[in-house]
Amino acid sequence: MARVLITGASGLLGANLVLAARPQDEVVAVYHQHPIERSGVRCLGADLSQPGVADSIIGELAPDWVVHCAAATDVDRCEREPDWATRLNRDMAGYVAGASCLVGAKLVHISTDAVFDGRHAPHAENESPMPINVYGRTKLEGERAVVAAHPKAAVVRTNLFGWNAQPKAGLAEWFLDRLERGLTCPGFTDVTFSPILAYDLASWLWRMLDAGLGGITHIGGGTCLSKYDFGVRLAKALGHDPTRVVEATLKDAGLSASRPLHLCLQSDRIQRALGDELPGIDEGIERLAAMDRGSARGSLKRMAAAGRREA
Repeated sequence: MARVLITGASGLLGANLVLAARPQDEVVAVYHQHPIERSGVRCLGADLSQPGVADSIIGELAPDWVVHCAAATDVDRCEREPDWATRLNRDMAGYVAGASCLVGAKLVHISTDAVFDGRHAPHAENESPMPINVYGRTKLEGERAVVAAHPKAAVVRTNLFGWNAQPKAGLAEWFLDRLERGLTCPGFTDVTFSPILAYDLASWLWRMLDAGLGGITHIGGGTCLSKYDFGVRLAKALGHDPTRVVEATLKDAGLSASRPLHLCLQSDRIQRALGDELPGIDEGIERLAAMDRGSARGSLKRMAAAGRREA
């Protein structure tokens, strides 16, 4: 049995990690603004971006493993509020890494494909990052803070989709909400990426911890595709009219922060290490649909609802 501390536990990946937790492990879920509750999981509210808080919590709990998911992921807000982005993406990462190293905990730090400029995809682990917006820059600074404080840590770059515990909608939920309301959905034909289902990523992270892998590691989905193609496949798989997904371009979107165009990741290292292939996009979307048909999506929503009642 291992004691595992998950930060950002009410976010997209954090909540799916809690959902995918193994019964033999003792899980501590740390959230900030959005409480969650799950049977058998210890849930704590804390602002880990404040100096000393990570030292206090991690020092007291002495986890075997820490998965640091908490971050500022609103790209446009990061651009408007760089100090906020720096505190959540660089400083907090350094605090969590330093505290984890002090107690001898293995650490997985979740980063992003947005550390690249998107010009020479697919991007490999040994490629020099070159972010083009504040979000990517502060996430890269966070990677460097983690490695400086915890040299054996794993830094995982990824791009994910899935069901949220909170009302906040990620890309898949944004498409599906519009499709369910009979609206058209602009999908960028000039932006490519290799997304992985959050629940699948959670499973790979558990395996990664078991294997004791450190260093920079890419875990993207097994398919490189445009956001337009993603929307079309999503619509077809979940029984919606795919013609409602219409072609659009990033340059016409009017977003305040620059975005990289081509962010597909090479994920050969993790596949070699674990002797398995990452799931392709159709497999991931089918599992997303199965989570909706089954109990998994409802379990995520109940975790958040129970947390709100406790708060």
